[in-house]
Amino acid sequence: MVEFRWPGAARIAPESGFVDESVIAFADLVARKVNGGHEPKHYSEEEAQLYGAGLREAELVFMSYVGNQFVTDHPNAAIEVRVVGRSEDSVNERRTALVEEVLATATRLQETVGTRKSQLISQSVQPLSWRIEHITPSRTTQFLAFGAIGVAGIIGGVGAALLWDRGAQRHRRRSRTGPERGPAHETR
Repeated sequence: MVEFRWPGAARIAPESGFVDESVIAFADLVARKVNGGHEPKHYSEEEAQLYGAGLREAELVFMSYVGNQFVTDHPNAAIEVRVVGRSEDSVNERRTALVEEVLATATRLQETVGTRKSQLISQSVQPLSWRIEHITPSRTTQFLAFGAIGVAGIIGGVGAALLWDRGAQRHRRRSRTGPERGPAHETR
């Protein structure tokens, strides 16, 4: 997480986004620039992990938000960087590159508009955000998954057998009775 704050301000307090709107707007601009000018995709809730959405290689650079589909509020001026990858090294490399890109983009944007040094919005990387979690299924979840696949296979097999049998019965009935023929009629 990269936090943004006014020069000389203490660490950002929770819900500070409702009084520091210009810092929020700046952090949002930085996040959009890093994302190529686009709003980042959100998967479910903010707390939901990317791997929980079924992603195995992905990255998100976004501002923390609260709200619903109609209104989104940013409670503080902080950009989160989340990376999911197949190896710890790839996650570490990509996360480091994205955090550096966020910091460089913030510096470049302020230099572009000629902000005086005394008025520069400062940014800091929170140390807890450098944690990498290694996620593997436990033996119990693996056995449950194999069991679920087996049950689904049995249900599918029984359903297919019933459909096959029903079709075979219809075919036997038709072949025994032959085509239906009624009495011949002639019209004049």
